[in-house]
Amino acid sequence: MPPAANRLSAESSQRIRDALTETLLRECSDAIEPRLHGAWSLLIEDGCTWKAQARLDNGLLCALRGHFGSNIIREILLAAAGVKISRTCLSDARLELLRGIAEEHGFEIAAGSERYIHRRDSGKGGSSNSIERLALPGEEAGLRNVYIGTDASLAKTGEMLEESGDDENFGRLLGIPSCCREAYIRASPLASASQNDCVLPALDNTNGQMPYDSWVNYPAAYFGPGLISFFPCSFVCSNAAAVARSSFEMLSVCDAAWAQSFLKLQKTNVLYTEYDGLHLFRRPLVDGCIRYGPLDYISTEPGRVTELISQGSLIEVHGKHSVLIRRGSEYIGSLDGPDVGMCAFY
Repeated sequence: MPPAANRLSAESSQRIRDALTETLLRECSDAIEPRLHGAWSLLIEDGCTWKAQARLDNGLLCALRGHFGSNIIREILLAAAGVKISRTCLSDARLELLRGIAEEHGFEIAAGSERYIHRRDSGKGGSSNSIERLALPGEEAGLRNVYIGTDASLAKTGEMLEESGDDENFGRLLGIPSCCREAYIRASPLASASQNDCVLPALDNTNGQMPYDSWVNYPAAYFGPGLISFFPCSFVCSNAAAVARSSFEMLSVCDAAWAQSFLKLQKTNVLYTEYDGLHLFRRPLVDGCIRYGPLDYISTEPGRVTELISQGSLIEVHGKHSVLIRRGSEYIGSLDGPDVGMCAFY
């Protein structure tokens, strides 16, 4: 997302939310007891567990397939069903395609006026968590921020909240639990000093022994479809896990086989490095070790860590930021330090 010039204070966010709520409830004057519906309700109910189960549109799923990746499709389906709003980044060509699909299937989108060139994260397979610069006119790589909701005012409100730097209320409409919103705001200054990635702050905030809650396996989303679109406050966050479960249940009703592809990826282990790739292991953590073969792991990009892993067959996990690689009794190498994170979920 484009960095806001200034994040709003909690007091300013509360005033905006109060004004929005008052206006929206006044619009519900035909009801005996006015209440907000759909994603609007997140402004006052803070529905971090997504208790209301919506039915996702299978026809919309079919229209989106082949044009967008699974994570973007998940976000469009949830927003179109009124669960929350969603925000993604699209080229102008993809935006026009989505406009046509939105018109056909009855949901709304708003697009930012600026196009951005995203900064490609080092070692993360083309993923980006920050903006490099504004795109030049006619520069095809430029992406717009696109906001998706059940009605035009909802999508536009999401756009205005993000552009104003109101992370609190924007996060509410995105369906992000309060604990995770607060953790993101706290971690952002530190994360922006590197690649704007909050995986390591979430790991540092995680208590207890590995493996962690597989429903909260956010790092696996670097390798394919994931069940949450936000950085969790920790990898044992019950609210983030509830969001993931709810997403999975709704996806399962829409397309059970497709939903299983999300769940399969959650049950993996990820060795995270800030600048030398993420490395996913399909084998479980047993007695502090992951034993693996050449077909049991995948890396976002080749590099020094990938080379060490390829020479080994066992990872000893010594802590959140310390692992040792062996082949049998032979020492291959070790990884230690604040830019290394062992995120074990399986």
